[in-house]
Amino acid sequence: MQLQTEDKLILSSVKINSTSTELEQIDSLIPLIQDWDYLISTIIDRGIGPLFYKKLPHLTNSSLFPHTVKTKLQQVYYKTFSRSSILYDHFQKIAETFASQNIPVIVLKGIYLSEWLYQDIGLRQFSDIDLLVKEEDGEKCLKILSNLGYKPSEISLSELVLSKFELIHYPAMILDGVSVEIHIKLHSDTEKYNLLVPDLWKNAVPTTINGINVFTLNTYDLLIHLCLHLDKHFQTGHVQFTCFNDITNLLERVSETLNWTKFTESCKLYKCEEIVFKYIVMTHNYMQATVPAVIVQKYSLLLTEEDEFLFINYLKSITVDTKIKRSLHFDYLKNNKKNSDKIKYILGVLFPSRAFMIQKYKIKNHSFIFLYYPYRYYIGLLGIINSLLGKK
Repeated sequence: MQLQTEDKLILSSVKINSTSTELEQIDSLIPLIQDWDYLISTIIDRGIGPLFYKKLPHLTNSSLFPHTVKTKLQQVYYKTFSRSSILYDHFQKIAETFASQNIPVIVLKGIYLSEWLYQDIGLRQFSDIDLLVKEEDGEKCLKILSNLGYKPSEISLSELVLSKFELIHYPAMILDGVSVEIHIKLHSDTEKYNLLVPDLWKNAVPTTINGINVFTLNTYDLLIHLCLHLDKHFQTGHVQFTCFNDITNLLERVSETLNWTKFTESCKLYKCEEIVFKYIVMTHNYMQATVPAVIVQKYSLLLTEEDEFLFINYLKSITVDTKIKRSLHFDYLKNNKKNSDKIKYILGVLFPSRAFMIQKYKIKNHSFIFLYYPYRYYIGLLGIINSLLGKK
């Protein structure tokens, strides 16, 4: 599948600070644009609209943009700025309260990258606040959020079912449309890779965000986390394109200081070398991320035709078939020997409460709730089949 001119312009606009050569490349594409509706909808949906808006004053051919397109770009920039301002206000209150209770926090993704990497909170779209805390502080953080007025976003299947699941992050807590996720680790133990949480804390770097002293992942761990987070969505069909933007711009920021040998060693330690370098090569090939030629040459074969096909489809918003992951419920049933617990667990999974079903499947007409149970069983059956076949 070929990239259209519009696609090339979108991908060329990802960088925060484009070189004069890159701006000339964008300029040369503008007169060739044929589908302005596709351009503006895709560039906004992929979170690149604000980045392009800030380039307009530096483009000779920006005068060729229809007024309506310029207006939409301006609106998405100010909308992003406004939303980010609200999120930062929430973050400041939360972080101050955590600090008063001597709870250390590692700030993840958007709330950190928007200020430190993009250096303009109108450039990077993000919808929630992700914080990593130590496991022993998890419940304390939930209580603090509850005292601040935040409410759980999810209704549990049942206490038994919930207790058997591995906890990566607590259900999001929400106040006035702002969602906060408290993580105690960054991925499931069932993954092939392993970001060692003690190492993440040992390597964490003190930083200041919105005037509050917190921690962030060090450069190597941050780049690895972004790539693994992207892979999780890339493989299941729910890509957050901002991950590509983040990886590209982080590579630009550290291109002159990144020790690739040490970075590779970190990837090997975490058992994620192939996954991480696949996305580094991908951002280099499609978004011109600055990566040494020797690295691209060494890892280029990790990027398959299927990966590139998926990338282009995600860019174009073309729906792709994705695998239904194996059932984690099946893991519990397989490993538990007590029949009474198995029966209780199965009943909790098969017959969750009406409140859970309404929230889980976003059911607007509650009279039709019974129709969603067969759908739930169908998805569960596929998950069990994949489990029996050993698929992940």
